[in-house]
Amino acid sequence: MLRISFIAKALTFALLIGLSFRTSAYQKDILFSSEIPLDLEIVTNFKLIKGSKSDTVFFPTFIKFKNEEGKQDSVPVNLRGRGNSRRAQCFFTPLWLKIPKGASKNTPFEGNRSLKLVLPCQEGESFNHLIVKEYMAYKLYEQVSPYFFQTRLINLTLTDRQNKKGKTYALTAFVLEDVDNVAGYHEAKTKDSGLILPQLINDTLALKQDFFAFMIGNTDWSNTTQHNVKMLIKEDEKYIPVAYDFDYSGFVNAPYAIPYDYLPIKKVTERFYRGICRNETLTQLVKSDFLQRESQILATLEKYISLLPSAEFESSRNYLMDFFSILKSETSFQAQIANACQKYGLIEN
Repeated sequence: MLRISFIAKALTFALLIGLSFRTSAYQKDILFSSEIPLDLEIVTNFKLIKGSKSDTVFFPTFIKFKNEEGKQDSVPVNLRGRGNSRRAQCFFTPLWLKIPKGASKNTPFEGNRSLKLVLPCQEGESFNHLIVKEYMAYKLYEQVSPYFFQTRLINLTLTDRQNKKGKTYALTAFVLEDVDNVAGYHEAKTKDSGLILPQLINDTLALKQDFFAFMIGNTDWSNTTQHNVKMLIKEDEKYIPVAYDFDYSGFVNAPYAIPYDYLPIKKVTERFYRGICRNETLTQLVKSDFLQRESQILATLEKYISLLPSAEFESSRNYLMDFFSILKSETSFQAQIANACQKYGLIEN
């Protein structure tokens, strides 16, 4: 009991320190300091963007917005498509935005030279709602880890000018900060692509991420290969996982999302735990931490109740409630998480 008590106190202290640092660090960014959706306008040619497979070819345009005085303003930006699955299956491919050095000064984008713009897969309210749910997943992740990507909802007026007339769409979108900014806040460095052995990753943060992925029904990720996960590294410390891209989760439940064929599930709304086996003491502590945050997590969800139809919001809430029901049932917890983990020889007595 003494050992468990000591670890519990240490974990609690570490979480408090992490959350405190997170708050003070992230207050500096103008773009992400507000949760009020930002109104933006972009004119581009989606046919050219989708047709380009190069990671180095960008297409110049402008982002238009209203400044603090309510007057129309703009910043130059270079765009390219990103995301293999959405690029193949969606009309609107997610975009990478590169803002020239110095161009964002005294604008909402100051301090952000690189951003990801997440767009709905297709036109229509149902696809806009999926974007809202993916945005909500990012906000939920903020409640369980001090290491996360900041996001901001966008009311986007997008004109696709494939011809002289063009076509304009009203889309719900959100921007995601660059991983270099996340690393900078935490005085860390980013890890280039490549395999990372599980024992080199911070076990507490990895386990919290594993639980989070199970909570939102996400199986489309891998710490080892850095698939939909970025790794940060601080001097003399283990790697820190930062998760992103939640559109294939059961919580979002996009119509194009299907599980990998090697997984024992038929649809993404079925939960399947993909975490590495950790020692029982740490597993129980992380379980307790999530249970203690249940009201906080659900309260975070409630903040966005007005952004979804009532039936869809209740479905999202019930999906999270099912997760907490699993944690509260020792039989379900053992069957679906504790005994379902991926064995890698990391368990300590």
